[in-house]
Amino acid sequence: MKPKKVIKIIGNIIMAAALAFVIKKLLDMDIKLSDLRDGRVMLSMGICFVIQTVIIIFSCYPWLVFTRVLSGRSIPFSAAMPVYTRSNLYKYLPGNVFQYVGRNKLAADMDISHVDVACATVMDIFFCVLWTAVISALLLGGRIAELFHRYGRGLIIAAIVGAAVIAAAAVLCRLKFRERFISCISRYSKAFEKEKRPMLLRGAFYYFLQNAVSAAMYFVCLTLIIPQAGAKEPVVLTGAFMFAWIIGFVTPGAPGGIGIREGVMIFVCGGSCSDRIVLFVLVMRLASVFADIAAFIIGRIYAKAKPTAVSL
Repeated sequence: MKPKKVIKIIGNIIMAAALAFVIKKLLDMDIKLSDLRDGRVMLSMGICFVIQTVIIIFSCYPWLVFTRVLSGRSIPFSAAMPVYTRSNLYKYLPGNVFQYVGRNKLAADMDISHVDVACATVMDIFFCVLWTAVISALLLGGRIAELFHRYGRGLIIAAIVGAAVIAAAAVLCRLKFRERFISCISRYSKAFEKEKRPMLLRGAFYYFLQNAVSAAMYFVCLTLIIPQAGAKEPVVLTGAFMFAWIIGFVTPGAPGGIGIREGVMIFVCGGSCSDRIVLFVLVMRLASVFADIAAFIIGRIYAKAKPTAVSL
């Protein structure tokens, strides 16, 4: 059996498992239909669903930019977006890493190095976390110190472990695959040459724009779901929600920060409006799941409608 056919079969099995876990997550949610009948809640869910779907589809862009620069290939958006939206569903699988591994299907599809795609994914994750942290800190203001006092130890440990893993991997590659490692370093150094820097910066700053849009969306939804909150409280809660995403991202065994976002937001607001905060987080999760599914379906349709090269 040809390798590409084997990869396709494995991919289909993983996809089926991911869809099963998506259904499981929906069933595990403590959804009360009486809460969702409220007009403000339904409007919030609709806003989040539409915006999140668009965000997921175009979140492919920075990863695609990094892949183009590192591989030196003009990879079409039509090839990358369906792979991205498909692998995005893999995040529901236990382990919270399969969504990144799944992106390497692009390497097989476009006949490029798996190392190039993996390195592009690492850069994508780095800038995503960086800009989420920056905007979260801006929104939290002075409250960021309180959150770091409570949760900072875990973040520091995660950063140290991450840096140690990357350093160990670099040393191992240097010793085990010396010639190939030196070749990759030499080739990647060219990716940062002057003429390619504007493209890299576009990818690096994409997540600033995306997080700004997401913050505006959370603020509007918080205002709708928690109308009794003061003028400044939704701003701080938006920052707390984004800060909690980072904690959930680096916490093993907590895909999507389940339970963490409620805890962080309730801690920030001092326990007031806790029931509405729990409802807000539930609405955001529910809308996010449906957005993931919608983006996947759109990716499949787009792949069939646009089989030829399309560049952004």
